[in-house]
Amino acid sequence: MVLTGLIRKLGHQLAEIRERALRSILCKVEHSLICEADLIQERLLFLHLLEWFNFPSVPMKEEVLQLLNRLVKYTPAVQHMIDLGAVEFLSKLRANVEPSLQAEIDGILDGLFILPSEVPEPHSGPYQASQTELSQQPEVLIGYFPQDRSHVNQMDLAPGAMVTQNVNWLKVSVFPWLPLTTTDRHVLSSNESSLRSSNHTLIWNTCELLKDVIMQDFPAEIFLQRPKIVQSLLSLLKLAPEGDGKHRLAMQAVSCLQQLCTYLRNRLNFYRDPNFFSNKQDTISQNSSLSYCHEARGAHHSQNPSPGSSSPRPSVVGRTGQRPRGDGQDWDAVSSSGSSGHAHRNSAASVHSALDMARVDWPALEAEDVLALQIQQLSLPQFCVAVLEAAAPLLRAGSREMIIRLLELLAEDLILIGEAVSADIWDDSSLFAMDMKEKLLLVLGSLGETLCYRKSSFSSEQAEAMLVHHRTAFVSVALFAVRLLQTLLPVEKVRRGLPP
Repeated sequence: MVLTGLIRKLGHQLAEIRERALRSILCKVEHSLICEADLIQERLLFLHLLEWFNFPSVPMKEEVLQLLNRLVKYTPAVQHMIDLGAVEFLSKLRANVEPSLQAEIDGILDGLFILPSEVPEPHSGPYQASQTELSQQPEVLIGYFPQDRSHVNQMDLAPGAMVTQNVNWLKVSVFPWLPLTTTDRHVLSSNESSLRSSNHTLIWNTCELLKDVIMQDFPAEIFLQRPKIVQSLLSLLKLAPEGDGKHRLAMQAVSCLQQLCTYLRNRLNFYRDPNFFSNKQDTISQNSSLSYCHEARGAHHSQNPSPGSSSPRPSVVGRTGQRPRGDGQDWDAVSSSGSSGHAHRNSAASVHSALDMARVDWPALEAEDVLALQIQQLSLPQFCVAVLEAAAPLLRAGSREMIIRLLELLAEDLILIGEAVSADIWDDSSLFAMDMKEKLLLVLGSLGETLCYRKSSFSSEQAEAMLVHHRTAFVSVALFAVRLLQTLLPVEKVRRGLPP
């Protein structure tokens, strides 16, 4: 629907609207939001691109001809242009354009004279086999666990198993780096210390604070760029088999990690949205953490502008002054201030325009060793695999509630790892890929051991409730294992049979 509207605007009487519509289409093609397969089906597109040169004002001549030259490589585009009389039109146009554009027109005309059998068919992916190729290939459905081991050995020698040196399996590595103010770093450091405390109540309250406040106020990628909180949460998962209430702390950590996975997916969608794209990475840019929190706090404050309103969110001890972001107390200090003028200034901060943002007095950023921090940060694949490593072994034991919480975490993590890693990882021989593959194989082995344990626990001598628990856990873990295999190791990539 959006593409159709843009194509119609290519024939608008105003040159500015025509030019803006063309730039929008070219931008979407460049960023793979639309592909040639979408464009070549639109007959009206070719009509307007040819009529582009009939208007009194003709901007972007070269871009129009380059787009036609790009599309004329496909049969439907050739057919549309021939039907519209493009050969005669372009032949006459050639004499009326600059010499630099005549070469583009010659390329289009050459494309129109190629026989249809020689024109490639469009495809949206990097490779698409033709029907002839598919018919020549024998259909072999071996599955993950083939019964004929000799057939598997033959597949090991099959062509196409060559190792690639291109890192094409890594869809997303790290997020754009976000700077933090001194106060923000203090907030993160305080929570890191609390998670490492021996006081169970303090750990519990810190997890609650993370879920209810910190993870909502900080962009999610901050916790990967400064990974100590994530590492502490992963360490807390080891308390799952413990008694004396320690397993409750592990469930709190599971909830925090699950929420972080959800927020990371939201941030991925944010960075992929071209409407929010910004090249600036400074302190108050659109992609910076300060801007993130300023907008969130402004929206929150505008909904409740009363300076006397109380915040339902927990406070952080020692944070009484105003600050532009962090633990959710940005404008909560207003409630304790007796100055109505001071409250009025804070209320006005929520309606700053984009130009006013440049005049806001942000806290000074102390010098950080950014290079050292970036080396220590977790990439998105590393985080996903670390969650798998920590959570998968815990499925073997634990209460029904713990199993459900772990599976919910793993389900979110599975979606995230599918966004970050492709199945081509098994063809890469780089050190990073080999490390990831080794860890993934350990995770798959752990899932296999869990399934064997649950299956061996089926016994008619057990109580009905325990039997139902083992069966439910077996089915749930098996379903997750299959989905993990389908995401990272499709049958087409299996060169060796997995252990039965």
